[in-house]
Amino acid sequence: MIVRTLIVILCALITAGALTTVLVVILRQQRGVRTESATVTENMPENASAQTVKPAEPSADEKQDARTVREITCVGDFSDEKWSEGIVGYRGKQYQYKSGLQNYLFLGIDNDDVVKPAEDGISGGQSDAIFLVVTDRSRQEISVIAINRNTMVPVDVYDRDGNYLVQMDLQICLQHGYGDGMKLSCIRSVDAVNRLFKGIPISGYLSLNMGGLAALNDAIGGVELTPIESIKRGDVVITKGKPVTLNGEQAYAYLRTRDVDEFASANNRLLRQQQYIVAVMEKLLADPGKATRIYEEGADYIVASIDLPKLVKDAKDMTFTEERMYSLTGETEFKDDFEQFHADEDALIQLILDVFYEELPSSGA
Repeated sequence: MIVRTLIVILCALITAGALTTVLVVILRQQRGVRTESATVTENMPENASAQTVKPAEPSADEKQDARTVREITCVGDFSDEKWSEGIVGYRGKQYQYKSGLQNYLFLGIDNDDVVKPAEDGISGGQSDAIFLVVTDRSRQEISVIAINRNTMVPVDVYDRDGNYLVQMDLQICLQHGYGDGMKLSCIRSVDAVNRLFKGIPISGYLSLNMGGLAALNDAIGGVELTPIESIKRGDVVITKGKPVTLNGEQAYAYLRTRDVDEFASANNRLLRQQQYIVAVMEKLLADPGKATRIYEEGADYIVASIDLPKLVKDAKDMTFTEERMYSLTGETEFKDDFEQFHADEDALIQLILDVFYEELPSSGA
């Protein structure tokens, strides 16, 4: 009887002890104490409930994997957010917008007169030469994108009185015509190029009525090049493959002439314009003072929101090579009574990434 009583008492004590342990665990959990198991060690500090456990810092690879990447599946995806923000992914690679970029639009207008207000809202003149100049201050280099005048983009259409009518897919060169032939036309051209590149920021513009080209060419002492095409315009004869220093009259013929009856003749002319721009930029970067002479000689033919001499002076230590002259890839077709150049979407995406973005190292690098 005594033994049985002792066993009962012992079992009660054990049960009470277990219950006490469970109650301690519950109370400490409610106070915020972290427990790895249901067993609470008796040597835990009294202030354990006030202690916090600092999470481990993520590794560089984990940070890379955690970044939000916006996948590019079409050129329109670039416009989903600001160009300078976020990371984009394309074909297994990641890219970020370059810091220190400034983009400027340069236009050559098919008008031989000095700059003056257009007669009406549709006579601002077409932009036969369109170049987007990209200065990269972080890397001290310059890139240029040549844009085919017949590139199809959404163009804002106005009537003769300047009233907005509609936005239509038309040749990009036409946008300048829907304006005053001066500042308004340039601003609208900037908008059209902005639409082509899905929101790329453009910091300023300069347009030149082509009648001032000869004076500008001569102001920098002529331009040396080896013609890639033979040209005959009036008394001017330029022979393909024969090196020449173009004087003003020759420069005008080389950059303006094309056979309008020849299909896609604007494409060949654009190649000549690209060649000329490369040669001019090399001269200006070697002697920035020439930009001032250009501005003085061509002032009556120029509309600009930028200070060209200052821009060239600031860029004098930057590098520019023919390899950094880009152009849109695509196809030209004759449709609706005029030529249409359609940029290849994949090629346009890659061009945007090559010029405006830098590739990021992969997480496994």
